[in-house]
Amino acid sequence: MKATRALRLTMIALIGLLLATPASPESPSGLSSGQGPLAALVDQLVGLFPKLQGEVIEVRGSTVTLDVGVRDGARAGLEVNLFRAGREIRHPRTDQVLGRVEEPLGKARLGPVGEILSVGNLAPGVAVKPGDRFRVSSEKVHLVLLPLLAGVREGVVEAATQQLLEGLAASGRFRVSMGDTINAFLAERGIKAEDFLGGKGVNEASIRFKAENMLAVYFKRVQNRPFIEVRFFSSPEVAPLITTEFFVPRAVRVAPPTTRFSHGGPADPPAAKPRSLLARLLGSDLDVGSYSSSSESAIPLRQVARFDFPVLAMDIAVEPRSKIPRMVVSDGDQVYMYRIEGERIEPEWTKSVRSLGRVFSLQLADLYGDGNLQVLGNRYDPRAELNSFILAIRDGRPTVVVDNIREFLFAVDLTGQGVKQTLWVQRYSPSTFFTPGQADQVVIRDGKLVVARAIQAAPTFRPMGAAFSNVAGRDTRAIAFIDEHNRLRIVKEGEELWRSATPVGGGPLIVEQILEGFQGGRSKFYKIEPTPLAVDLDGDGIEELVVPQNVVREGLLAVVFKGPAGFRLQSVNSGFEGIISALGAYKTDDAVQPTMIAAVVRFSNFLKVSGETQVIMTIPQE
Repeated sequence: MKATRALRLTMIALIGLLLATPASPESPSGLSSGQGPLAALVDQLVGLFPKLQGEVIEVRGSTVTLDVGVRDGARAGLEVNLFRAGREIRHPRTDQVLGRVEEPLGKARLGPVGEILSVGNLAPGVAVKPGDRFRVSSEKVHLVLLPLLAGVREGVVEAATQQLLEGLAASGRFRVSMGDTINAFLAERGIKAEDFLGGKGVNEASIRFKAENMLAVYFKRVQNRPFIEVRFFSSPEVAPLITTEFFVPRAVRVAPPTTRFSHGGPADPPAAKPRSLLARLLGSDLDVGSYSSSSESAIPLRQVARFDFPVLAMDIAVEPRSKIPRMVVSDGDQVYMYRIEGERIEPEWTKSVRSLGRVFSLQLADLYGDGNLQVLGNRYDPRAELNSFILAIRDGRPTVVVDNIREFLFAVDLTGQGVKQTLWVQRYSPSTFFTPGQADQVVIRDGKLVVARAIQAAPTFRPMGAAFSNVAGRDTRAIAFIDEHNRLRIVKEGEELWRSATPVGGGPLIVEQILEGFQGGRSKFYKIEPTPLAVDLDGDGIEELVVPQNVVREGLLAVVFKGPAGFRLQSVNSGFEGIISALGAYKTDDAVQPTMIAAVVRFSNFLKVSGETQVIMTIPQE
């Protein structure tokens, strides 16, 4: 058995070497000889969608016989456009025939295909007759690319997937989208990659996500080398139309890493010198421990403040009217507002909000659209329960404009303008604390919150530990949130796109909920998760997500971005000695890179009610 497997792997290796011959100049893949197997794969895909045309030979009910077959490149499942040729169009001076008027008739999908004839099934309502014409659409074919990973370094996967994407684009025949939603679907159903390649869940995924053409690329290790298994599925065929496997070409494996992580911008996006903040973060170039390095390769860090209390909540935003960055923090009892001036933070005001509970989250938002920032706070006490509030500045002083709100406040940036302007709320539940999946959009009217509309939210959505971003694509907004199992989820319009395999979050604050109806009392405890930071770290217009991983280890950060192989999470050791309780970022008009700020807390007792906080700032490169 072992000898047979060894022989099979040897044959695969030989086939891989044979496929790795130089691509011909006419090859539509556009890939170099070093990526021979990938080029051959692209050529196979192009061959499945030939530019056929011909004539209708016979019509019987809803089936038609066409004058093309296998020898012409026809195959079952191929869709053709039917039309009727009309009068000739002639040039008015030369009388030359320029073409004919065409009357579109509809579509047909090929079924049984013979050597020289094919039988097609007409779409409902299509009426044709012998002598009518057909052609395969010249429009780009929608192809869903689904990378599946098992033990192969992410850099290799990124490089190979990028080469494949470039080859598909160079062919001019495909419009490619990533199968992130299908990956989430497979994880939810517990379908393994090997089973999917074998056909399990393929039909369901194709129907649910309208993915008629799916290219599943499974990366794994064979003989301790990166190896690829490929299956191409095209509805309505159940069996794969392409089945191939090969070792990842060495030229792909040694490809230099790219500095464009989210691939959302132009070929040469604006970048700071020498590298973007994201590139340096993922390169582990944090200057750990010193906070004052002048090294060009490291990220310069500064301690800009030290508080003698633990920062439990924080938010940072640039005020639209004044263009001044501001930072709001809370120790649970007080709310402190600061303005950021270069590498200094200057205090502006303090407001006590302790009377009805402890603050566990803060946000800055421009809810009135006048360019001024308001402070939204969620506050809780086991006896008084949820008591949220909204502060505004009136005559230079902080004033409560809405108080004793029995709902969780969650401000969102729905348009990507860089400041949160829309307010969502979620009902507080006396039995489950949160009401997962429920949310309403509200407006402030006469000192009260009025519901404007209901929000379509994911069933597991919770407003704490959530943020909006365009991490899924430049022209879309998706919500990222930490679920009750400490997994980061990215959801767009109620559809889950991705879920992290590793845990994230781990906020320092735990709230107690006393349940009613139990003699002697009964409590449940909920951890308030830190809010993910959505920020464009590499200047391509696509935001990345940065979230603490205190649940894994203190000082650990997770950076989530979307690369060629889909969403990717990379852990970064910040070197901070303490719990990262909150993250924030801002970018001024004259800055090349954003500035990130972290609140790092060292608690002095087991109950985590006292301690100190370092506020650490990254210094952007000039």
